[in-house]
Amino acid sequence: MTISNRFCPKKVALAVIIATSGSTPLYANELDTEGSNKVDKIEKIVVTSRGRTETLQQIPDSVTVFTGDDIKAARISTIKDFSSLTPNLNVSTNFRSGLNFVTVRGLITPQVGEAPIAYVVDGITVPNLEFINQGLHDIERIEVLRGPQGALYGKNAIGGAINIVTKQATDEFEGSVQASVAQGNDKKLNVALSGPIVQDKAYFRLSANYQDTDGLIENSFLNEKVDYVDDAFGFQGMLEFYLSDYTKLTFHGNYAEKTQGSNYMGFITSDQLEDFSLQPEANAVGRDESTLWSVSVKLDHETDYGDLTFIASANDSDIMFFSDGDFTHQAPSDDNFYFPNTQINPIEEDSSSFETRFTSPSDNALRWSIGAYYESKDRNVSYDQVLDFTPTQRVTYQDVKADIANDPSLVITGEKTVQESTAYALFGQANYDVVEDIELTVALRYDSEERDAFDKRDPSASKVNETFSELQPKASIAWQISDDHLLYSTYSKGFRSGGFNEYAPSVIRKYDQEISDTVELGLKTTWLDGKVWVNMSLFHIDQQDAQFTRLNPTTFTLENLNIDEVAIDGFELEMSATLTDYLTVNFGLGLIDNEITKNQGVDILSGRDLAATEGGTMPYVSDFNLNGSVDYSQQAFADYEFKARLSFNTLGPRSFDIFNEDTGETDTHTFLNANFTLENEQWSTSIFVSNLTDEASPETVFLFNPLIRMRNQPRQVGVQVRYNF
Repeated sequence: MTISNRFCPKKVALAVIIATSGSTPLYANELDTEGSNKVDKIEKIVVTSRGRTETLQQIPDSVTVFTGDDIKAARISTIKDFSSLTPNLNVSTNFRSGLNFVTVRGLITPQVGEAPIAYVVDGITVPNLEFINQGLHDIERIEVLRGPQGALYGKNAIGGAINIVTKQATDEFEGSVQASVAQGNDKKLNVALSGPIVQDKAYFRLSANYQDTDGLIENSFLNEKVDYVDDAFGFQGMLEFYLSDYTKLTFHGNYAEKTQGSNYMGFITSDQLEDFSLQPEANAVGRDESTLWSVSVKLDHETDYGDLTFIASANDSDIMFFSDGDFTHQAPSDDNFYFPNTQINPIEEDSSSFETRFTSPSDNALRWSIGAYYESKDRNVSYDQVLDFTPTQRVTYQDVKADIANDPSLVITGEKTVQESTAYALFGQANYDVVEDIELTVALRYDSEERDAFDKRDPSASKVNETFSELQPKASIAWQISDDHLLYSTYSKGFRSGGFNEYAPSVIRKYDQEISDTVELGLKTTWLDGKVWVNMSLFHIDQQDAQFTRLNPTTFTLENLNIDEVAIDGFELEMSATLTDYLTVNFGLGLIDNEITKNQGVDILSGRDLAATEGGTMPYVSDFNLNGSVDYSQQAFADYEFKARLSFNTLGPRSFDIFNEDTGETDTHTFLNANFTLENEQWSTSIFVSNLTDEASPETVFLFNPLIRMRNQPRQVGVQVRYNF
């Protein structure tokens, strides 16, 4: 049994076990004052994205929820997996394998910037993209909120927030072992264990994961797979201590090491955007090494007036990125105007944060919460190029390190940036029942972040300092038309911090903070006694100083810049229908009309007038995406149940540059996944297929002589076995 809430055994406590949209109904276990169990069936999805437990169909936000059953059925293990099942959310593989691009409601991730979405794990916002793109293990629930969430989650939640809830400790010993093998010699292992340390006083949960694979994407020159993973592993754990009937202390810890292939991009022209006979052909074997850890402590104290929470966390990421610098095995020539080289890019970051908040009881007409937040970060970025005098031969990171040791003059020294930032925020939210069926929500947060940066090559000339701040209001009114119908309207402001590019005379040093204003009209409906639900929303976004990244041809580095104004109109629809006791259908639709409405200046790459981009779209933004699934379950034999799932994701056309014609526009691509499982309470055996039709599509495209492109993952077939004990 999962321990969701053990506070106040003399009071009524509610432990909610969440079920999936369109899967088996939810159940609430209500513990009365004598400790006996009463099981009440409730057909509602429960979320905690607004800081308190609420039902999905009664909150005035666009939210997609993936529960434990969803995560297992869809085999969700990364942000990319659940983004393909969420309207207007897309995640694209980057040139660095550990640094994907997130696009939400037409708001993009700059190639060297921060994602337009807050990523929160057990109440703690992760500090950078490295943590966002790590694997998901031992997860209880995922909540995806779309629309600015800065009033609750702070800076960079300009497009939304992702709330991850890990599995909680249990009051009885339990565990699981899950192993899979798949094409590409892909081997994965996950182990979890939970139970009491001291009954009713202390509990633990531990999990570990491992992966090793040869990969699936071929380099035609090297004649080897380049999307490999070498003996990656990680651990996560939690300890819960019940200091009294009213006070709980929780420790979380995570550690992960991963070495994987990276930057396997191939040369193309815009006419060859969809020609996948052209494979990567670099002579250097890309490598992305990462070591990440995080620790946190959370104190929860319940009073008669509300709940007090204090959270402290520390995070550290250590990255080493190596790849081919000219993306080919050619010797210097007119066709290969960039000199043969490799690139080495180590990045180190450590951060700490503190948050405290007080939340009033949920059973009053006026419900409120207030809080404060502080964060400190230190980041060091180095970038060097290394001359490649054997461009037609295979070269690895170890080879280059040996060459540098023998001849340091091979190194062309690049940036040596040191960045420091401190941020603080004050926030509050109030929900008021104006009348029985109408709720007014008002939230306000003030964020301020001071950033300092300098380059070790010239500390005095390169030193810069700037404070970025914004007041982020949010207001919504929700009308519960009936028990099954909710109409709401919301206004919210979003804010993404500005920052500094690397130091060089030809580089624009500062890029401005980004602001968005969003208005949304939504409708949530439930039909046929909860067997069908349909949610939809219309929204308009005005975006100012939208951030994007450009290659600076003088310094051969990526530079963050701003676009004056962007207008976005969109529509989202989600539905789930339980057609029979055995069959459930889910569907999602996202539509985006994204337009650059004002852009002034001169493009640093081509010298063109940026006004020529007006009327075009931001890069990486698709016109639409569709997703859906069909889930079938049937008793097989004895206590075994057979489950089958077929899901799809369709991604509409998109370009990859502000001058849309430079990269061209992709085709529409549809991806299918299938999973067939035979299981009982202890054993589970599955056959799965990812990208069933082996659909090939562009994931990332950069301007580079003329273009380089990274493709998506090919089809993979595998078998998975799980044992629960």
